[in-house]
Formats: sequence, structure tokens, C-alpha cells
Amino acid sequence: MSRIILVRHGQASWGKKDYDKLSDLGHEQARTVGEELAARGVEASRVVTGSMRRQIDTGAGLVAGAGWSMETETDAAWDEYAHSAILTAYKPAYRSMALMKADLARTLRPHRAFDEMYAVATERWVAGAHEADYDEPFSAFGERVLAGLKSLAENVGRGETAVVVSSAGAISWVAAALLGGGSAVWTSLQRVIANASLTTLSVGATEPVLRTFNDTSHLERVPDLLTTR
Repeated sequence: MSRIILVRHGQASWGKKDYDKLSDLGHEQARTVGEELAARGVEASRVVTGSMRRQIDTGAGLVAGAGWSMETETDAAWDEYAHSAILTAYKPAYRSMALMKADLARTLRPHRAFDEMYAVATERWVAGAHEADYDEPFSAFGERVLAGLKSLAENVGRGETAVVVSSAGAISWVAAALLGGGSAVWTSLQRVIANASLTTLSVGATEPVLRTFNDTSHLERVPDLLTTR
């Protein structure tokens, strides 16, 4: 039996101009997850990351933490969906981050207000009624991620373990699809998946099987290391 271990990237720079950059904590999470995989006796045959900076840097930190010597590979099939495009398709005026921050500040509860607004924007994207508004509709996003999974599963040798560094949306879609849950399950899963968490699939003669989702036991041993954004 072969395995695919999906790792969500470490904490990125939430609320900053360049989100696609690991925070100091994100770098620590990347090293910690690598150390955890080595402690569990995982010997990866390959490490694949999406093409986003936060994914690539998490992969590098993971490999260093595990003490592995291989080079990471990049596959854009594991990229996250475009958060900002989903938001601005719903609220075009929020192409101006300054305007968005000002509007949220006026609510006196900006984090909650953002979460509520973003949930509505995401529901609009998922529903599929306005696909022309998006460079990558939700259906295309799901197909892309599953194509990446299929390609990897077909090329993992018997008894081998592949490690993939991706993002909340992509990993949650893999889990939802393997559970047969669709978009409603995906929406719930992506809200709870933690940075640097582990999701494990077994790969046999048939399609991959979900074994664990969002394992954070390695993060809970260290104060303040468990984050979801």
C-alpha cells in the first residue's frame, strides 16, 4: 500500500499586502511538520508543492526539518484558488484594499465582518451561476485538483510515500471528493483545516482512500503553533 500525505502550507501573511509569504510562525510550522514526519518514520519518495510561494517555502522548510536530501517538485495543479478574485467578483469596489479595510473598520468588528462577507462571496463562486465572472470557476478548480491527485496516485510506486504541500481549499476538495460529499462538505472542511496539518490518503489498486484529515497532534504540543489562518 502506498501513501500520499497532504500538508497545508504554514501560516501566511494574513492581512498583509503580500499574503503569499510565510510568517515567522509559518516557517516554524514548516520545520515542525518535517520533524514530525521524520519522527513517524516517513521516508518520502518525492515531495511535491503547488507553485505558490507559501507552498514552495513550506516544502523547503519541511524537507529541511525532516532531514531529507531530495529536491522538491512543483505542480500547479495543487495551487489554491484565487481568494482575491472571488472577493472582487462579488464586490468589485474591493479591488481597492484601502476601501475594503475602511468599510470593515466601520463595522467595529472587522474580522467577523470580513468572514461573513467572504463566506457569501465564496458561496456565489461555488454555486456556479456566475462562472463568466471568474478566471477559474469552482468546477474547474475541482477538476484541476483532482487531475493533480490522479496523476500523482498513478505515479507513486508500491509502498512509497509522496508528500504534497498544498492549501486549505485544494486539500479540502480532495477530502470532500473522496467522501462523496461535494461542495457542501468542502465548505465545512476548508473552514477548519489548520496550517501545517496532515491529511493522509492510502493508494491501492483503486482510487485513493481518505485515512485521516487535518491531523494537528504535532502542532498541539507547542504553545501557539496551531493556527488556521
